[in-house]
Amino acid sequence: MAIKNSSLDLFREAISSIKQGKVHPIYVIEGGEHFFIDRFIKRIIEIIPTHERDFNSNFLYGNEVQLEYVLQLVKSYPMMAERRLVVVKNANDLFKRTPSNLQDDFLHYLQRPNPQTILLIHLDPKIPKNTKIGKGLHGQRIHALLFDPLPDYQLANWVMGWAKQEYKTLLSEQVAQLLAQLVGNDLKLLSSEIDKICTYTANIEGEIDLEEVRSIVGSYRGFDVFELKEAINKKELQQAFFIAKRILQQSKSDTGELIRIVAFLYSDFLKLWQIIRLKQASKSDTEIKKALHINSSYYFKRLSSDAKRYSTTDMVGIFNALLDADRAIKGFSTMDVNGILMLLVKRLIHPHNYA
Repeated sequence: MAIKNSSLDLFREAISSIKQGKVHPIYVIEGGEHFFIDRFIKRIIEIIPTHERDFNSNFLYGNEVQLEYVLQLVKSYPMMAERRLVVVKNANDLFKRTPSNLQDDFLHYLQRPNPQTILLIHLDPKIPKNTKIGKGLHGQRIHALLFDPLPDYQLANWVMGWAKQEYKTLLSEQVAQLLAQLVGNDLKLLSSEIDKICTYTANIEGEIDLEEVRSIVGSYRGFDVFELKEAINKKELQQAFFIAKRILQQSKSDTGELIRIVAFLYSDFLKLWQIIRLKQASKSDTEIKKALHINSSYYFKRLSSDAKRYSTTDMVGIFNALLDADRAIKGFSTMDVNGILMLLVKRLIHPHNYA
């Protein structure tokens, strides 16, 4: 089974293709990640030189135009320019109220498009592929792009990549994870907060720490998983329970939030386990940082300090607890989300009691 490309991969590939001069006559854009959709449309518009756009670009909305007018535009040739651009946003309504004979004319155009016109059709929501117009919009000659929201496990990498690409700033993994935890998966909002962080780091020496991030960004969720992890490290059971409950209360999806928490805790404890084992093998801090691909001295110092709190026996109990929580989320338990998380917290703080 082929692995589905993420929206981030599709976006990068599509932009790279345009930069190489590979422009398609018809684009169909679908999906719920408007950050990528808006930026892709902006990049398509930039294909037409600024001084040619007044006469050779049309930005339309599906609920305001007729398909007959769209067909007239795409069939016409550019005025003293190489290309014409026609963008139709929210085109669903346009196709719903178009007579069948005009739909047939449009489908015929899709088979033999004007090579000097770029037609971009934005659909929200997606049109089923088993309909006549749906089949036509997903034909072999159409360059279709589906921009779904990024899965949560890709957010931290996206934050680091975006900061590097747009601001030439290297953010540590823990800063990226905290940003994703505080803001959520709204990429427009995340990009705005990245701008704040990168502006701040440009005016300080050294690395930004987590408290500074919280101060700059503010909390969209109240409590975050880093504070939960800190309470677990300090074995503050009641505080950890309180933070865990608040995180679930602040979440739009209890199950989704629990999946994010377990994934973060597994990733963090895995690093601690690796540090413990490498320390036992008499590896230096420099060797350990290189082995774990950690560039941030601040982040490594925090991990090293946390690793000292746990023994090898502790880690066995901790990973068993995380595995059981993962199985419970997948339905191998009668407990609800709150019960799964509270038991996990208790087992992480007292791993010996459940050996």
